[in-house]
Amino acid sequence: MLPILVLVPMVMGAAIGLLARYLLPGREWVGLFLNPLAGAAAAGVVWIVGALLGATADNGWLWVGSLLAALVVSIAIPKVLPARRVRADGRYLAELTARRG
Repeated sequence: MLPILVLVPMVMGAAIGLLARYLLPGREWVGLFLNPLAGAAAAGVVWIVGALLGATADNGWLWVGSLLAALVVSIAIPKVLPARRVRADGRYLAELTARRG
């Protein structure tokens, strides 16, 4: 039963990611599915690692760790990605204007 139970924190992680996508600034740089999928993946990875280490589904720390991982990833993406995109766009614009001139 534990392998299928990983879907529950993954769905909750996706919900956290979707909520973070609409509540945090910088969403114009983040695609619609990136935050929810990253939150689901983070929750799923932490859940699986915890389960492999011997935690059971009734372990509260497994739930807290999974959802906290989803939250951290969902907050980090809109904070990091816009700065990277602005720098990359600036470099690309400089490259295009250098070719033209």
